[in-house]
Amino acid sequence: MKGSFVFKLISFSKLREKMAKISNSVSENRNHIRLIAESIAYCVVTGGLGWLAYEFHETVLTIERCVQKDPMLLNNKSPEYIFADKTTFTELDEYQIIDSNSIIQPTNPPVFFLQKWNDFKHKKAWKLLEITNKYKNSKLSWVATSRLTTMNDLKDSDFQHLAQMSHAHTLVGLARSTNVNPKFFLPPRNISWTKDEILCKIRDLLIKLNDLNEHKCLSYFIAYAFKDKQHDYYHPEDTPPDFGSMQIDNDNILQLSINALRHHCNNETNVTAMVKLGGLQILMAIYQYLKHDEEVAEEIGKLLSVASLNRDLIQDIFSTGWISILFEWKNHQNFRIQSWANRTLLNMDDEDPINGNYMFGKQTVLLHPKNRYHQDAKIDIVLVHGLLGGVSFSWREKDLLINEPLGLFDMNNKNESHNSSNTTTLKKPVGEDMQNYLDSYKEVKAREWDLIGNEFEFVLNDIPLKENSKGNGPYSLKGDDPTVRQTALNEGYSQCWPSDWLPTDEEGLRVIGVDYSTTLSEWLPSCPLKQKNHRTLEARTEKLMHQLLAIGIGDRPIIFLAHSMGGLLVKNMLVAARNSNDPNVRKLFEKTRSVFFFSTPHHGSPLATLNSAYRFFLWPSVEVEELRTDSPKLVSLHNNFLECLEENPMKIVTFAETLPTEFTALKVPILCVPKDAADPSVGELYELPLNHMSICKADSK
Repeated sequence: MKGSFVFKLISFSKLREKMAKISNSVSENRNHIRLIAESIAYCVVTGGLGWLAYEFHETVLTIERCVQKDPMLLNNKSPEYIFADKTTFTELDEYQIIDSNSIIQPTNPPVFFLQKWNDFKHKKAWKLLEITNKYKNSKLSWVATSRLTTMNDLKDSDFQHLAQMSHAHTLVGLARSTNVNPKFFLPPRNISWTKDEILCKIRDLLIKLNDLNEHKCLSYFIAYAFKDKQHDYYHPEDTPPDFGSMQIDNDNILQLSINALRHHCNNETNVTAMVKLGGLQILMAIYQYLKHDEEVAEEIGKLLSVASLNRDLIQDIFSTGWISILFEWKNHQNFRIQSWANRTLLNMDDEDPINGNYMFGKQTVLLHPKNRYHQDAKIDIVLVHGLLGGVSFSWREKDLLINEPLGLFDMNNKNESHNSSNTTTLKKPVGEDMQNYLDSYKEVKAREWDLIGNEFEFVLNDIPLKENSKGNGPYSLKGDDPTVRQTALNEGYSQCWPSDWLPTDEEGLRVIGVDYSTTLSEWLPSCPLKQKNHRTLEARTEKLMHQLLAIGIGDRPIIFLAHSMGGLLVKNMLVAARNSNDPNVRKLFEKTRSVFFFSTPHHGSPLATLNSAYRFFLWPSVEVEELRTDSPKLVSLHNNFLECLEENPMKIVTFAETLPTEFTALKVPILCVPKDAADPSVGELYELPLNHMSICKADSK
């Protein structure tokens, strides 16, 4: 051990001698070493700056080769009009003129570098636009559109130029993107026609359309509405009573003309003819003249929705400026206008990765997701309303007016024209101090909920009065349950609770609304071209099944929510799908996992046994005959449905009403669907303290 220790000491001594020699050498040549180090550092810095300058120069050249400097020459397309924004001129304040030829340069270096950065962003935006315009129906175009929506720091003039150079499919994609900047959408050109000019043009349009494809309703309307004009149609005295009782004056003739146009153009042939005859421009003039009339906006939305079913008409819709209006309508306070706008934009968006191949007809509407979504849905939720309902009426959140008596003469009109603005909680702008107070107040409420939430139970407002043996609770929730907390802290009003609330609890849902007509004609009490057999359960089922298959219902598991007669439609559809030899139709039955019935008259309704006067006003005679208590048709349908459950044991949940619905100002109480009629004798059954119209309207989340 001692020998080893001595060896280490000797080695360390030699190392010290060598380090001393090196230190002396460095001291003697210090100036030479410093010169070499400074030379190396200078070369590295100079070379690095030179490389950065070269790369920047090459990047600029590459972008200039890819993007044309003059945006107005992009794709050799000339804009229809140019917007000269004030910022276009005030930007020159950052520069100075240095000679008589108006050559300008930045006033200071920071402005120069800022301008270079703005030029880079500008060229990037134009490159993204060029990609979206050029590579239609590709993943590259979809990604470029998504990137374009994130560029919110462009100048207003840049947004205007980008909007003018966008193709139809690009603008549709932007309109259906989340959080897109509204500046991408230019307002349509103002059409300065007088009311008389508009009226003259729409009258001529109606006459031309009737010449191409005569429709008795349209002939009657033209003859009756424009009595001072000569027509080769019917004389005013020959019009039927439905038209003779119609009140037409200078105040409502434009609105009625729009109704007549929409009534006539309810198929692809007629709406195509309307577009080719310049109808979209006439509609734009009417919309600008009656901009605040929501009923006119809704009728125009229906016309555009039918037009969107023909992909050849997308360019016409785009060129007349309607895409900007549809984008504005997407967030309209009127839920029905929202729905028609979303349906039209979706039908025109064949680049949507999930729903782009589907065509949503007049009876189906995509309620969630409303924008482009890159992940496919796991489950389809399908809402089917009853005879006196609609998507915007049946499935909204319960409100204070829900128990008002239903009138005889205005029942359908009341249901279909419910003004959402009366029940929507509109958030008014507040000052910064007040907003800070509200935010802190919410934080205090949240902290208090954490402290006391587990100390109480929240009892559901619509707790069932009774349930069958398969019914299961609980009918109350702990105060610290997330749903209770969200309900207590939530603000606003849901115009469609399944599409607003269900996707927040479960991911991967696609919510579809069925919105079939509850009357023979929404425009008139009767239509000579439609027969009663169009209103039978079988006819409605066949049409609905066709439209559901067209939007991919059956490609994934299905859950039906059905109110009143909507439950009979669902049952009839499942029976028909089960008996079909077409595998594409049969999948509608095989993929159904559950059906929720809300006051469905499985065994008929006492309304069908009322005296003829009430039956005439409450429900059309065709439907009444089908809803007679224990009618052979209903008995056969229910037996077939029970056989379906043996082959596909889907979950059945039934809610039965226990309160009467009051009709007319006399408040005549009628229990529309008693418990015995609503009980399908299978699955869970809950008797709720609600009437027929409120049983499908949720009280809270």
